[in-house]
Amino acid sequence: MRNSVEYQDESCIKMKIIKKAWSTKEDNLLKKGIRNCGMNWIAIADYVPNRNPNQCAQRWKRLQGQRSRTNQFWKPEEDQLLLQLISQYGMKWSKIAQIFKNRNSKQCRNRFINALDPNLKQNSFTQEEDQLIYQKYIEYGSKWSQISKFLMGRSDNQIKNRFYNNIRSQYLQIQNPYYSKQTQFQPKEQLEHAREEHLRINGSHEKEKLIEDQNDMQTKDQDISRYINEENYSNFDQSFYSNMDFEYLSTSNVNIL
Repeated sequence: MRNSVEYQDESCIKMKIIKKAWSTKEDNLLKKGIRNCGMNWIAIADYVPNRNPNQCAQRWKRLQGQRSRTNQFWKPEEDQLLLQLISQYGMKWSKIAQIFKNRNSKQCRNRFINALDPNLKQNSFTQEEDQLIYQKYIEYGSKWSQISKFLMGRSDNQIKNRFYNNIRSQYLQIQNPYYSKQTQFQPKEQLEHAREEHLRINGSHEKEKLIEDQNDMQTKDQDISRYINEENYSNFDQSFYSNMDFEYLSTSNVNIL
């Protein structure tokens, strides 16, 4: 038996809204509506019986999220193809991405730079590397690609992860833990102060760069979780749906509960 709820719209017409997992048939009707109507959710809802515009919008958002999670992991055959194309075309990422169905140029570049580059070091960071990363961060901020130029064999991503996971605490929480206690905000404040002091000593007034770096650190320090409530029929983010990937609409069957 279907779970449903009845309500009256502004025209006082009774409408039955189903609160049940979407079927493959409904997903296909939803995609058909998007192909024909763009992101006009009121019009799209006409293609899917017993689903209101917000339900359609939230379902599409969930389908897009599932697609993103599926595509984030590279398969061995994809890695092999990427290496073959680099050998053939060089690092022409736009050209290479045209051959992949579900990968863009940035994804291809990042996969090679951060995982497949034969010159990439996989061993542990040395103390000298950690010191250099810290020094260059004080100088350049979170410009990881710039910092990577000083560390041969280390990718942008490796350096960024090393900094946030190890170096920050190593260089800032050096007091004896038995005699002192720092809050999670103190290391960030100390590092910001070190950057400000560096810019002041060097006669630089790069305030915009400093603010950008501080925001980057704040983002890394916070664990933000978002919960999509499909039963909230009155609110949804229109801006999210204004720039969707319509290539996904060509998929004939989708069945996500």
